[in-house]
Amino acid sequence: MAKRIFEFICTNNHLFDRYIDDEQFTASCPHCNANARRIISIPRIDLDGCSGDFPTASDAWVKKRESHMKYERKMGIGDAYRSEVEA
Repeated sequence: MAKRIFEFICTNNHLFDRYIDDEQFTASCPHCNANARRIISIPRIDLDGCSGDFPTASDAWVKKRESHMKYERKMGIGDAYRSEVEA
């Protein structure tokens, strides 16, 4: 059996977590000793985007894009496209 951290809520609305087996669905509340049931916890979400709302990801994208553009200019990649667009 695998052990994980689960959240529980008791009949007196105390919220707590425990490191227990996957198959255990009830526990005793450490605050009031009432019966508690396992609940679904809110997941941890790590947002990563390029919209500017997440500066680290946006800055990383800008740096990567600038580096790629510099490489393309150095190798002459995209020159034919640019001359077609400008014409």
